[in-house]
Amino acid sequence: MAHDETGAFLRRYLTSTFASLKHRNFKLYALGVVFSLTGSLLQEVVVAWMAYQLTGSSLVLGGVLFAYQVPMILMGALGGIAADRFDRRKILLFSQSLAFLLSLVWLTLSATNSLAVWHIYLLSSLFGVIVAFEIPARFAMIPQLVDKEDMINAFSLDGLLFYGGRVMGPAAGALILVLAGPTLCFAANSLTYLLELGTLRKIRPAPREKSDSVPLLEAMAVIARNSKTRALLLFVAALTFFGVYIPLMPVFSHNLGGGSQLNGALIAISEIGAIFGSIFLAHKTARVAQSAQEQKPASNLRRIIALAGLAFAVLIVLFSFSTNKYIALALIAPIGFSMTLVTIGAHALLQDEVEDRLRGVASTIFWMYCYFGMLALGGPFMGFLLEHLSISQSFGIAGAICFACSAVFLSTTSTKGRA
Repeated sequence: MAHDETGAFLRRYLTSTFASLKHRNFKLYALGVVFSLTGSLLQEVVVAWMAYQLTGSSLVLGGVLFAYQVPMILMGALGGIAADRFDRRKILLFSQSLAFLLSLVWLTLSATNSLAVWHIYLLSSLFGVIVAFEIPARFAMIPQLVDKEDMINAFSLDGLLFYGGRVMGPAAGALILVLAGPTLCFAANSLTYLLELGTLRKIRPAPREKSDSVPLLEAMAVIARNSKTRALLLFVAALTFFGVYIPLMPVFSHNLGGGSQLNGALIAISEIGAIFGSIFLAHKTARVAQSAQEQKPASNLRRIIALAGLAFAVLIVLFSFSTNKYIALALIAPIGFSMTLVTIGAHALLQDEVEDRLRGVASTIFWMYCYFGMLALGGPFMGFLLEHLSISQSFGIAGAICFACSAVFLSTTSTKGRA
């Protein structure tokens, strides 16, 4: 009897958590994301390794990241506009076809032992441009793949795929690199793009809402005038800026008396916490959507995000005060869990609250500026604090600001209706 009840509970849990996968189009999309993320993160590992092998310079590694992120941020606005004006599936087919061609260039240069540092900078920059058009189209297409009540759940599952890929992709890349070398890594990357293109060709998104396209500045103004979306974006930007911690993990591991192994363990456990955060979010939003017609998933999700922000602020301060590596390892998982609730939950909420004609621009504002842009600015700012203050002092200040921002955002969750 107990065994039957446990089995029934697990079936109900899995059915609600993965509710969006009942839609054929989203199932194909999710399979494509698995292929795409695996290839992209595998490529990220081997490119970083080859850049360091060629130069032995940490500065070059930073330059490769800069070469990738700057075009992505600068071109992100155009990517958002394109996603709102043109067929999103066709944008993805075109962008991933270009990414496949770039992967063949990587493969050829590696196979012929011709790869130079300038190749790495150039190809990384071109890939950043491709991603600037891919990301807004990818996120803006999700609402066309599922029913309205499953949309937030779909974004949560997309987050689960992202964080799962961040754990599995680099691990697969490192394994192939050790066993077979960089050329096979690039070959595997090319194969993943072909597999993703195969899934994209089978997807049939629902027709988009008929509406006129909106110029970029006007679209941004429309989103900013909505008091709820404005509060949401400012909240995420503040937490990302002051709560940046993954890029600074070497500082934490050094303070704890550890080396590269501890650094890797802290990052891996944080990502595992993020995976569980995505699962929790998917299950929670699915339950609300199924059980409460009088209560929208969005209203419940807004409170979850705010409370997660409060938890993150407290946890990051405790983590910075920790002098024991085992306590630090125990704290880093809930830190990843809570920050994922904020980022993935906030993006899902934003997509739920804006019109379809603005979803591409909304994704651009969220990911390119409020997230990646704030990471790019927050890292140097926190690094400056750490140069002049202790870790506990620096993150004590940052945690207090994150807590205050979360408390203010929580107060907005009681506001009825939309502005």
